[in-house]
Amino acid sequence: MGRGKPLTDFEKGQIAAKNDQGLTNRQIARDLGRSLDAINRYIKDPLNHGTKKSPGRPSLLTVRDKRQILRKASNAVITCSKIKCNLNLSVSNETVRRVISKSKFIKYRKMKKAPMLTSVHRQKRQEFARKNVRTDWRQIVFSDEKTFYCDGPDGYNSYWHDLRKEKLRFSRRNFNGGCFMVWAAISSAGRVKLRFVSKRMDGSEYRYVLRRSLLPFWRRNRHKNYQFMQDGAPCHRARKTMKWLEDRRIPVLAWPACSPDLNIIENVWGYMARKVYEGNKSYDNVGQLKKAIVKAWHAVDQNFLDNLYLSLDNRLYELTVNSGGHINN
Repeated sequence: MGRGKPLTDFEKGQIAAKNDQGLTNRQIARDLGRSLDAINRYIKDPLNHGTKKSPGRPSLLTVRDKRQILRKASNAVITCSKIKCNLNLSVSNETVRRVISKSKFIKYRKMKKAPMLTSVHRQKRQEFARKNVRTDWRQIVFSDEKTFYCDGPDGYNSYWHDLRKEKLRFSRRNFNGGCFMVWAAISSAGRVKLRFVSKRMDGSEYRYVLRRSLLPFWRRNRHKNYQFMQDGAPCHRARKTMKWLEDRRIPVLAWPACSPDLNIIENVWGYMARKVYEGNKSYDNVGQLKKAIVKAWHAVDQNFLDNLYLSLDNRLYELTVNSGGHINN
């Protein structure tokens, strides 16, 4: 049975007055419309009445059970139901979830995507950090491609993240479904024109994109001695593509493989994805999606890009500290 309402100051005064008049506790309870137990407890100890908090219903879990639940959930891709079964607990899934949610160190987060790094990749990334420690990043033009889907952003896994441990990551998926693939580039002078490309862009199409978007920008800013950054995709590193860039005197920055965490345009893609899919939005057709992508691209302001360029020195430092491993970008 639930607890009744606590006695008000007025009721306490009435009880004291009626008690001084010689009324019995039962008569006082009847006059005030209160339970006899409430009157008895107040008269017995009026100074400490209402100061003790009810402990409530005792927990079904022991302290040891709660510790085991937190150990199971720590940086693990596991459900509350699975934790309950593994520990053979006679409680509901919601009880397990409440134990985890009360922890200061474990939060439910999306798992970040990242390519798998081998020892060779780590070594190359460390060499890149040492070689570019004094690079003026404002003279680098960053480029990349991104796929946007009508049904929402590419899938992800969520997990219970322990704030005392490193974040978990999972490998990227292949292209699928109704979508648009876009190419873009950013610089300290502004954005390069966005281009919509096919999902299986080859070297010929990539050179067409460079000719239509990058080359006009390069000619306008020839005096700034920019370098061009592109990753190691086959269409980027094709012999004809590299020859095309060399003939037009566009220097290419040597970029380590499996290093999207160093490419600041990935942060631009993240910003655009939040704009495109804001409020869990999806699109009926690619025409609607295309308009949303263009609108999100125009929403990228220069202050945001400037802050990303300023973050590159810290990224290289973190890369060195992590011995070429993944960094938090």
